Amino acid sequence: MCTYMARERKITGALYHMKMTINYILAPVFCAILVVLAVAVVVKQQEIDGLKHKLVLVEQTAEARKDMIEEARLLQKAMSQSPVRTVTVTAYNPTADQCDDDPLIAASMRKVRAGTVAVSRDLFDQGWVFGRKVRIEGYGIFEINDLMNKRFTQRIDIFMWDESKAREFGRKNVKAALLEI
Repeated sequence: MCTYMARERKITGALYHMKMTINYILAPVFCAILVVLAVAVVVKQQEIDGLKHKLVLVEQTAEARKDMIEEARLLQKAMSQSPVRTVTVTAYNPTADQCDDDPLIAASMRKVRAGTVAVSRDLFDQGWVFGRKVRIEGYGIFEINDLMNKRFTQRIDIFMWDESKAREFGRKNVKAALLEI
């Protein structure tokens, strides 16, 4: 019986030491390891967020460079094309059915006025832009101030205040030159 009790005390003592080891040594070590792992996860997440931000900046830079290359290509194309071409010339006046919501403001964000024209978007893309001067054979020199609807190509619309004169003008195929003044 003595040996049995002694063995039981040894087992109880061993369990006690194991419990004490777990409570006072292993538990704090595991907690410390968990804290270190949590800090490592936070640091890695911050690195990932930083890399994501850099990726967005690189993508934006690449898109801006792509846009610049396209703009340079369009400018080069515009420079290589003849500034004189045969276009369809019509006339327009500031009415809601011919313009957008505010017929007195042109696409250039300036007020409409006599001596200005709207150009088709294909001409605009080829360098016939706001502020440039255009000589229309037989009609004079005009400033580009507005854009026409997308459906029109190779076309210039002369601004007129009088609707009846605009209708009377009709549609004509004439030469137009983009001026360097």
